[in-house]
Amino acid sequence: MAERERPVPARTRRRAPRPALREQVKAISRELKKKQQQKQKRAAAARAPVEAAPRFAELASGVQPLPRAAPRAAARQPAPSVQIVVRQQARLWVEERAGAVRARAAGVPARWLDELESGRIVPRKELDLHRRSAADARLAIAAAVSEARRAGVSCLLVVCGRGQHSAGTGAVLPEVTIECLSETLAGEVLAFTSAPKKWGGKGAIIVRLRPVARPARRVKPKRE
Repeated sequence: MAERERPVPARTRRRAPRPALREQVKAISRELKKKQQQKQKRAAAARAPVEAAPRFAELASGVQPLPRAAPRAAARQPAPSVQIVVRQQARLWVEERAGAVRARAAGVPARWLDELESGRIVPRKELDLHRRSAADARLAIAAAVSEARRAGVSCLLVVCGRGQHSAGTGAVLPEVTIECLSETLAGEVLAFTSAPKKWGGKGAIIVRLRPVARPARRVKPKRE
């Protein structure tokens, strides 16, 4: 009879040897003992008396207060500066030569003086100051200038004389007329000169007045 072949047993994996039961028990007991010791330490620390915190007085012992500073004087605020604005009245530049006078406002061309002296501009109104006092002459000149401007008159003739009949006081009316036109009424006068011979010569003054500023007319829109 033929011999039967025996089956070869399969190879088995070797497992790591497990620790003995006693060693496991010892490890567990050591772990428990360690945890118990830690727990006891925590309990002992909780039962320990808490040291009292130092008081503020103890901390502040030996500290000296700072010396009081001298009170500062309140700073004085400067008084508001008062600005005084002096408005200088516009005056006409006056030039007198050999008894003749010429004056014009700023911006007025010199040819206007030549036109007044030559008689190319005809006065539309006349004021005679003969036999008037200086005060009356000033009032009369102011009134005549104002009335002429309101009426649209651009040129005025003022007859003041040469002062030849003044009793030792000099030429009063000519000086009053020049002063009034060049200073007091400077805002209403553009220019003035001694009049041409046909209108009195050096005994009269021909004045070109400043036109009255009139408000612009409103243009109504046309309806379509």
